[in-house]
Amino acid sequence: MSEITFSVGMQVQKDFLSQSFVASGVTAGMSSTGLLATTLNLGTSTTAVVTTSLSSLGMCFAKSLATVTTHTVSFGRLVGTNLYSSCTLKAGEAALLRLTAGDYAAQAAVANSKLLLTILEG
Repeated sequence: MSEITFSVGMQVQKDFLSQSFVASGVTAGMSSTGLLATTLNLGTSTTAVVTTSLSSLGMCFAKSLATVTTHTVSFGRLVGTNLYSSCTLKAGEAALLRLTAGDYAAQAAVANSKLLLTILEG
C-alpha cells in the first residue's frame, strides 16, 4: 500500500510565552484513488464538498485563497443543511486536519471567496 508520512511543527514565542509542538509520523494511506484536490468558489450559503471518489478520508490541507484581510471561510461537518465549522480561515491562512467519515461543507463570510482543499485518502 502506498503511504505518505507527514511531520508537522509549530513554534510560538511572544514575550515570556514560549511553546513548541511537533507531530511526526502522521500518515495517509493513499491506497486507491489517492487524493482529491479542488478549489471551491464560495458564497454565503453552504457548499457541499464532494468526496465520493475517495474510499476513505484522511488528511486535509485547507487554504483560504481570499485576498481581502477581513474575509473568512469556514470548513466543517455538514449535517442535513447545517454547517458545523471545524475551522475558520482568514485570508491566506491554511490548516491541516484529519477527517473522519461523513459529509463536509464550506461557507464564506463574503461571496466569491475561494477555498483550496487537498484531501488525501486514508
